[in-house]
Amino acid sequence: MAAVIVAAFAVFLGLVPLLFWSGTLLAVVAVGLGIAGLRRANKGAPNRTMAIVGTVLGVVGLGASVGGFFLTVSFLDEAKEDHIGRGIGDEEYELDGLYPSGEPWPSRSPSKSPSPTQVPGLTSALPFGETFTYPNGVKVSLSVPKKYEPKGIIAREEVKNAIQITITITNGSSAPHEVIYAVPNVRDDQGMTADMVFDSSGSGGGVPKMVKGSILPGESASGIVAFEIPEGTKSITADIAAGTLLDDVKYAGPLG
Repeated sequence: MAAVIVAAFAVFLGLVPLLFWSGTLLAVVAVGLGIAGLRRANKGAPNRTMAIVGTVLGVVGLGASVGGFFLTVSFLDEAKEDHIGRGIGDEEYELDGLYPSGEPWPSRSPSKSPSPTQVPGLTSALPFGETFTYPNGVKVSLSVPKKYEPKGIIAREEVKNAIQITITITNGSSAPHEVIYAVPNVRDDQGMTADMVFDSSGSGGGVPKMVKGSILPGESASGIVAFEIPEGTKSITADIAAGTLLDDVKYAGPLG
């Protein structure tokens, strides 16, 4: 009798979204009680039929729990889509009061302007050593890569072949330019990403020397980074953004 009651609750809860897991637990208990009842019935105990019914309902409860799982997934997906839809609608409603419908909508990244068909540095790579100027006046350049000689004891033992690049950012705009993390992504001539070298020495000549902080109008800031590349590498590619909201500028060329 207990198996039947527990199994009935298992079937009910198994079909309820978010509660299917409790139905699974009850179904397992019901199957266990039913099997135990069958064993007792084989030894002469009464209620064999109830034990069979409880076992079967327990199995049905497991199936119901599977259905409840899919109902829960569907329920959560619908809730998520509804939430996103309301969020987009609210945002459009709020912005609608700020910008008349006849005027173009502002870009979400004001520092990024639509790229023309061909822009060296954006749609194609610049040679190392050349300077790229963003529409807001900020400039960035990567020097021609040259061999880097490790200076620290650990670096001299671990770094076998490395190159160094000087990063220069010039603020040609009329407002301070904030730089949080301006480090190039470097790849060798096989397209493999190069590992940055961390080399410290007492004389202060180690790397990396990051470009970070606020650059005032008309001022420049430089930093030096080094990367380990495979022996025999003839050329590398790199890309760097001079600011968080600025496009990546592409460079390519042979080693100096």
